[in-house]
Amino acid sequence: MHLLPFQSCLLLSTVCHELHEIVQREILRGVRSLAFDNLPGTHVGDALAWTFRASNAPNLPFLRSISAGGSAALQPLLDAASNKAPVLSHLTSLQLDCVKQLQEPQLEAILTACPNLEVLSLPRCGRLGDAAALTAGRLLPRLRVANCSDWSSLSDAGVCGLALGCSGLEDITLDGCLRVGSESIALLARACPRLRRLSITKSYAVTDIALEALGAATAAATAAAGGIGSSGLGAAVAGGCGIQELVLRQCPRVCSVGLLARCRALTSLDLSGCPRVDTAGLRAMLSGCGGSLTSLQLNGCVGLGGEVLVGLGAACPRLARLNLRGLTLLDCHLRDLAASCITLQSLSLAWCTKITDAGLGPLVERNPGLQDLDMEALYLCSDDLLGRLAAAAPRLDRLCIRMCHRLSAAAIVALVTATRLSALLVSGIMDEAGTLDLVGRVRAARPGCTLHW
Repeated sequence: MHLLPFQSCLLLSTVCHELHEIVQREILRGVRSLAFDNLPGTHVGDALAWTFRASNAPNLPFLRSISAGGSAALQPLLDAASNKAPVLSHLTSLQLDCVKQLQEPQLEAILTACPNLEVLSLPRCGRLGDAAALTAGRLLPRLRVANCSDWSSLSDAGVCGLALGCSGLEDITLDGCLRVGSESIALLARACPRLRRLSITKSYAVTDIALEALGAATAAATAAAGGIGSSGLGAAVAGGCGIQELVLRQCPRVCSVGLLARCRALTSLDLSGCPRVDTAGLRAMLSGCGGSLTSLQLNGCVGLGGEVLVGLGAACPRLARLNLRGLTLLDCHLRDLAASCITLQSLSLAWCTKITDAGLGPLVERNPGLQDLDMEALYLCSDDLLGRLAAAAPRLDRLCIRMCHRLSAAAIVALVTATRLSALLVSGIMDEAGTLDLVGRVRAARPGCTLHW
């Protein structure tokens, strides 16, 4: 019974009384989370109504997490809150995606019934704003993770209230919150010393003031953890003091990223679409926090020149994921990168159209652990590169070669055969007949490979 999917167990429980008893005794009592995100339409409402039924409470003593999506999820939650369903009071995680009808008074009623929440994720609930954030700050003192993506009316006032009420916050997502800016990010950095992940996208209100606050907060935490000497700094980094994952995508006023140099625990940084970031600022930042970075996303950072790649591997010895999509790079820049960077697992060079085999070849050969390569629109690359890639990176799992029209079907199939490729993107290489022939040959060579064409 334990090997069956949960929904299958529930169906079996309706067959006879004996199976019903077995499911209640052996399956329901061990359930810690229920995810109804993939259920269609009204089935979500039915599933939630069943979950909150009073008679089910004794059978779900360890249920701590519920996730659902769509408008049908709202009414069962409101009914459960009104009836003070016991299940709600035990929840530590509530995730509701795209419940567009959810309004702030309704959210207050739900949160009042869920005082023990540590995770609250409400992305794409577009009617929520400052009042919702203030309510969460007032009612959920244990909150560690908050997702407020696409709350278009959320401003600094709401985020500040959330930060002051939930000082234990570790992870907050503010993607698409266009009115949230540096004021609230600075307060988050000061008021939430455990903050490890911050994501905000498409905000014109985020400036270098936010970066300065994040750096200062990390420096303060480091000093508190072990002083400012080298041994204290090492202890602080090992303990994870300060921000570890920072996403500032499409925040056009972000410029002086050198202010993040003090964020010595930073492992992942996404500056995609920040046009004012320049080479000098990035180098200054990496001189401080490069040692811990494993992921660096610079997609569309048009202010960066290819010279930024000189010594990048030495500055970031743990770097596994690098996105340089759309940068103006030449072969010499990739050779500079290859000289010091040997740990890459994921690399995007899409639309770096001047790159040839002479530049990319040495880089892939120096990174045998490469699993994901995006070389969309590298028009000048040829079959020779695919041969070198197949020989150097046998663990390659995903490859995008869209619009690389110099590549032949034979070379592509040979690479598929030589690696463990499971995803291949091939549109724009050949005409329709040639593409259909290629798809057939790839499927024959690797039946499980997912093709996008």
